[in-house]
Amino acid sequence: MKVFIDKAVHEEIVSFYEAAMNHHITLDEATVLKKVDRLYDAMESLGTYAEIYPIARLKSDWISKGYQEFICEDFHFAYRIYVLENGEKTVRVHDAVHSLLYH
Repeated sequence: MKVFIDKAVHEEIVSFYEAAMNHHITLDEATVLKKVDRLYDAMESLGTYAEIYPIARLKSDWISKGYQEFICEDFHFAYRIYVLENGEKTVRVHDAVHSLLYH
């Protein structure tokens, strides 16, 4: 399946790591870039594994929208699988939140 990532997800990742680097002087940009690369690799892998992850369990907004959820690098990602008119399935990642802010 193709994977589409909403702009809000990109913004959440950037925002979190900018704040993290400002608060933790030992967290360097090279480390952050490696973490971000792993996050995007994991999101791309949803094209293969999206159907195995559970429905969101904690965030009421995610639950009400029927999002599934997976976790990578302490980030929780909310996504849905859509079926296009031609029958092709796609994955769209709608939201992300770091575990420290997940409630």
